[in-house]
Amino acid sequence: MNEALRKTQIREAVRGKRRFLSPGTVSASGKALTEQFLSVTDKDLKALISSCECVALYKAVNGELPCDGIADFFLSHGRTVCYPKVKGDMIEFYEVNNTAIDFTAGAYNIPEPRTGSRHVPDSEIDLMIVPGVAFSKEGIRLGQGGGFYDRWFDRAERSGKLPFTIGVCYDFQMYSTLPVQRHDRSVDCVMSVRSGEA
Repeated sequence: MNEALRKTQIREAVRGKRRFLSPGTVSASGKALTEQFLSVTDKDLKALISSCECVALYKAVNGELPCDGIADFFLSHGRTVCYPKVKGDMIEFYEVNNTAIDFTAGAYNIPEPRTGSRHVPDSEIDLMIVPGVAFSKEGIRLGQGGGFYDRWFDRAERSGKLPFTIGVCYDFQMYSTLPVQRHDRSVDCVMSVRSGEA
């Protein structure tokens, strides 16, 4: 089986499982993720969370694991929080000050920062919480298929600064191995939470 077909099969399987997660499960899983994030024991990661000035996150849709609790933590500590907005075949990040109201419907029906939000240069981002369809323990990431994050990572690397990246997902999105193609970018670490419905 070729790797492109295997990716398609994994995406269909994961999206099918996410569709059946109840709103209560999604909300509880988001809270569990926030608790896990704020109680990390790894010394280097803990230091990064304490010192980073700018954090990029994503707005969850279609059963994705929410990370608004993490955003609210950083906002309450005076850090810059930003979310992606699709611009052509790239994503750009824009500052958000309130995770409940600072969004409007964007590309693919994904909430994006409202018009007028401050653009955050790639080089400002210290830490990025990255969505994905599936991850391996080694940090291999399978995205939605549009390549937006992979292209962003390539551009950020060319500019000389990549943020520390954390992939977040439900336990059923973790795979022992994933198909990899040349353009695929990995994350630095992965946090997963039990959905209770998988």
